[in-house]
Formats: sequence, C-alpha cells, structure tokens
Amino acid sequence: MRRNSLIKRLAALTVTGILCLSSAFGSWASDGSRGSLPFEVILDINNRKTPIYDGYTQYVDGHRASDEDTFHVSRNNNEVKLDDVVLDYRIITYDKEGTQVSQECTVYGLQEGVSYPVVRQETVERESRKGKLYDDLNRCYTLQFTYGDQSKTYYFIMVPEDDMDQYRNVLRGNWEQSVRGYRYKYQDDYLKSWGLINGQWYLFNDEGYMQKGWQQYKGAWYFLDRSSGQMRTNCTVDGYEIDGSGVRVD
Repeated sequence: MRRNSLIKRLAALTVTGILCLSSAFGSWASDGSRGSLPFEVILDINNRKTPIYDGYTQYVDGHRASDEDTFHVSRNNNEVKLDDVVLDYRIITYDKEGTQVSQECTVYGLQEGVSYPVVRQETVERESRKGKLYDDLNRCYTLQFTYGDQSKTYYFIMVPEDDMDQYRNVLRGNWEQSVRGYRYKYQDDYLKSWGLINGQWYLFNDEGYMQKGWQQYKGAWYFLDRSSGQMRTNCTVDGYEIDGSGVRVD
C-alpha cells in the first residue's frame, strides 16, 4: 500500500483553527481522561497496542506511530458538534530531573473525513534535528481531545516508518460474521480503517465491517477482492492496472 497516497498531513491542518505554542508545563495531570468521548478516534492504519509510560506513575495502553501515521474521527451520532472539539498535541519528557509536558499545538474544531497527523510535521522536523524523535525511553507523544467536560488522552511512541510493518501485522485476532458482513476483533476492539492481517491488507469501515470491491481512500482507488476482501496488487481488474502498492493506475 503506497504510503504517500494515504497521507494528507498539511491539508488536515488548514481546515481547522490552530494555536501553536512552545512552552513547557510541569503540572499537567497524568490521567487526561474524564468520561468517554461522544466520538471515536481511529488510526488510519492499525497497529498493535503497546504499554507506554505516562511520565508520572503508570504504564498505559498506547501505540507506536511513524511520522507518516494519521488518524480520523467518527461521530457516535449526528448531534455531536465536532467544531467544539479541542485537540492538544503534547510531548511528555521524563528523565532524572522529573517530568515535563511541552505544549506543541492546539487545534480548535475537527472534521469527519479528514485525516490528521499523529505527530505534527513541525515537531518531527525539530525533534529529528535534535536526535530525539525516537527516544522512546525518555518521552512519549500525546493527543488530548476535549469536548465540553469530557476528555481523553492517547499515547504514542515514535518508530521509523521502515520498521512499522512488524508492528502492524496482526496474527492472533478473530474473524466474526454477521448478517452485515465480516469484522475482525483484536485486543478487545474491532479493526477499523486499514488492517494488515497475517500479511494481507484489508479495509474496514468506521463500524468495523470489511469492505469489498473498489474503494477510494485519500484520493487513491484500491480494489478489495469481492470474495475475500484482500487488497489486490500487481494485477488488472475491470480494465484498470493496479500497481504493487495496491493503487489503481489511472
């Protein structure tokens, strides 16, 4: 699957209100969750969960991410006003001197159908120059979503994109079938968006159901086998050539 066709990092931030800061705070609470959000945060490409130190007292469920990874949001119902969502990008750094939280950026308002970067490009470039981007023993990157009095924080450690496939490949989940189709349950959740299962790519919608046939994703067309749902590569379907990354060549 061609990664550059899936990433629309800059476009995601031009459609929202943004405030970027560069100050550090030492008193941000270690548990940023207050209740459950009325929308879901979905990684555009799934990977296995991993324990991440929160910088204070405990390890929490988190994910690995590369500088190319993105996410999108899906509302639980049409009454949810995504314009009221506040998203804070932060870096938590912990060393012998204690824990500090760096406020990277605040985004006011999100949109369905838009993919946002897990870590902002400006942060990637700065931390890469400093040689600290992949310093997972001393830091993590967080996304804190706030909606009214509800809040939830997601934790990430950075990994080079070339190393990510080993963490994306899912081996021990279970397929479930219903009258609506197939879903894949892994680590207590149904996969949504792209999933690499036993070496094969599948695409799931925001309800977790496997997609088939032609599917458009971030400006590119992919073909999921009409029987198995597996992404096809290096073939011709309906007169269209499909390259080695699964993208239709128009």
